[in-house]
Amino acid sequence: MSTKPWLGVVVVLLVAGCGNSTPPAAETAKRPADSARPQPERRETVFDPWVGTIERANGVQSTVDEQAAEQRRKIEEQAR
Repeated sequence: MSTKPWLGVVVVLLVAGCGNSTPPAAETAKRPADSARPQPERRETVFDPWVGTIERANGVQSTVDEQAAEQRRKIEEQAR
């Protein structure tokens, strides 16, 4: 059997899959947005220690960047 008919069937199915759906029910449309709902209480997870480590690393990086900028400024002053 030739692949051309199968290719046509696949294209038709893909296009048909992108068709319109029924509009949402009135209940769904009147529901408040996710941002308007109160957020649930945050629970501690196993990833919290790693998040703290990332925050500390970002703090160290900013300190290193500040020191590097100060060093560059001092070098520029001496070069003048």
